[in-house]
Amino acid sequence: MNRLLVVGAETVIGANLAAEAGGQHQVIALTNEPRVAIHGCEMLTATPDGFSPQEWLDKIRPDSVVLCGPASRSAWDATTEPTVDASTVTQAGEWAAAARVQECHFTFLSSDAVFTGPWMFHDEQSETFCPSDAARHIRRAERTVVEQCPRALIIRSNTFGWSPNGASSGWIDQILADLERRSLQGYDFIRHATPILVTDLADILLRGIDEDLSGLYHVAGAERVNPLQFAQRLADHFELPWLAVRRAEESLDEPVVGFGASETSLQTKKIRKALCVAMPMLSEGLARLRAQHDGGFCDQFGPDTPVAVRQSA
Repeated sequence: MNRLLVVGAETVIGANLAAEAGGQHQVIALTNEPRVAIHGCEMLTATPDGFSPQEWLDKIRPDSVVLCGPASRSAWDATTEPTVDASTVTQAGEWAAAARVQECHFTFLSSDAVFTGPWMFHDEQSETFCPSDAARHIRRAERTVVEQCPRALIIRSNTFGWSPNGASSGWIDQILADLERRSLQGYDFIRHATPILVTDLADILLRGIDEDLSGLYHVAGAERVNPLQFAQRLADHFELPWLAVRRAEESLDEPVVGFGASETSLQTKKIRKALCVAMPMLSEGLARLRAQHDGGFCDQFGPDTPVAVRQSA
């Protein structure tokens, strides 16, 4: 059984990956938030004055490491951009270097927010990069990972899913709360991405680890949507009302610039060919998200942090 270390288990993608991998691997979840608990995983808490990445790997001796840092968080989550800074680069480089020394498989989870418009469906060779500071830090982190661990796997994505920190702490919970209040202010039709349910991405990632995949890959949903469309589709699946929002403008006079503020949709041909997998439709991901909600999926994040039950209005 593969010994898998998930670094950043307090993130949506880190927690869901650890939970999803629990039945296939021996999972050690390293978190910066001591209140996070994931059933079936060995939980470890990082502290500012604690072990270095190399010391953690010397102690744990994993077969595979997945880094779920700030770059792994969805750019559609308004709280993401402030967390992406120069330390993101430093952290990525230190973990990649430690994985190379330990001779274990290393995965860095990155973001579609490195891109901007006007082009749609960016492939791995696209150079239509976003000029924001956060996007620059993520690209530097990707380059640093390759420099420190040439055989690393880098995955760009935009994920959605349940937070391990309890009800109303994730951006999916925020959208549901806004829908219940019948308020969709701030959900624009300008940004476009190809979001994927985090557990769908986790399944693909685990296959990549099993097959010792390396290099840069895009893993994303099969549909390109904007935040307003996403919220409306989410409302349909949770049987919640939504208010139609009239577009003030049908076209823009100039390109929109900002972190995740424009066109970040991803083309996924490379990963589909490498692993012979199909990317899920948004409706499939949202149906599984609802099934997770109804089936008690988030109970595995600890007995004191269940996702609040949503009632139809």
